[in-house]
Amino acid sequence: MKLLFCLSALCLLLAGLGSSMFIGGAHTDPVQPETWPRLDQTQYAGSKKCAECHKTYYDSWKDSAHNKMIRPAISEGPNRTILADFSIPSPDRTFELKDVKWVIGHRWKQRFIGVVNGQEVVFPGQWSIKDKKWQPYHGKADWWYPLHPDWKTRSNFKLCAGCHSTGVDPVSSTWAEQNITCESCHGPGKAHSKQPSIENIVNPARLSTERSIEVCLACHQAGKPKGNEYAWAVGYQAGKKLSEFWQGFEPQADKQTSEFWSNGTAHKNRVQGNTFTHSIMHAAGLQCSNCHDSHGSRQVSMTIKSASTNALCFTCHGPGKTVGPKYAVISEHTHHSPNSTGSQCISCHMPKTGENSVGAESRDHTFNFVSPAASIGKPNPNSCNLCHQDKTPEWALDQVKRWYPKLK
Repeated sequence: MKLLFCLSALCLLLAGLGSSMFIGGAHTDPVQPETWPRLDQTQYAGSKKCAECHKTYYDSWKDSAHNKMIRPAISEGPNRTILADFSIPSPDRTFELKDVKWVIGHRWKQRFIGVVNGQEVVFPGQWSIKDKKWQPYHGKADWWYPLHPDWKTRSNFKLCAGCHSTGVDPVSSTWAEQNITCESCHGPGKAHSKQPSIENIVNPARLSTERSIEVCLACHQAGKPKGNEYAWAVGYQAGKKLSEFWQGFEPQADKQTSEFWSNGTAHKNRVQGNTFTHSIMHAAGLQCSNCHDSHGSRQVSMTIKSASTNALCFTCHGPGKTVGPKYAVISEHTHHSPNSTGSQCISCHMPKTGENSVGAESRDHTFNFVSPAASIGKPNPNSCNLCHQDKTPEWALDQVKRWYPKLK
């Protein structure tokens, strides 16, 4: 009996160590389940409670991208959430519509969650909204893949729920509320709903620039948590110091990774924060809310003004402004016709270098003009050839040198 007890204890010890000793190619200190940071879900009020006093913000948010992060699987009708065509057979899809409980995504791609052996898991196939076709989804390029190689054990609560819902508790595998709701950015609001005060709620606008940015970086910065196998910042709440829960990845000089091209620009989505923190905008003290409204807006990517018409960028960099190039009309600066894609600020300074379901879907946030020189002899995309795909980087570089002789 004693021998059986000792063997059982040893197996439990080895299982606990094996689940958290190796992360992303680097050994880490083992973290036992009882040390995982937990959230008190009873302190969350829910977005509908917030709406009682903040209806304008609520009405804007409820139709925003933040409220479309994870939704029930509805394939028909006005509340349809599934954009994928399950009538199209594909070897990349090993599941059926009837198996889907939740759907993630609505803009670039959709992934699907079902229940396997009593656990919510992410299925190994996704739908490309742009290409309208099924694609494989394995996550082999992600740091967490060695921990979750079998999709049947790829837990939603370990990989997705922390950034697609609010108030997630890792131990109980439950959330306080689906989607990115009020309390994702303002913290638990039960006490505030009972007795409103600026002291018992987090307002990112009153935080320091660094703490305010971190509210966004918690989900818009590729990285990994400290010492466990989750793919989100377990235990983080708005206003806290993010680095205590999450470490963002940094670009490596002249090396292409899953997150960055070799020149440090975005290689995929969800690296907005990684690239932004290396930008001249960040160095100048700007933060995410200078350009984006987290409550939603009628503009693409929830910007406070239209970026495609240059209204957003012209706020600080337009004709007559003290910051940026000197010109009377935009074409003097861009050497493209005023209403063309080549005269959009974001086409040159925020090119779509990142991949979601397909390449060139997600914009780089370094705000650098990505020179064609970055693509010569390397696969890095650049600001010119993303449009001029029939031309070579050498051709584009020659144009740039003639237009901007003082540009290094």
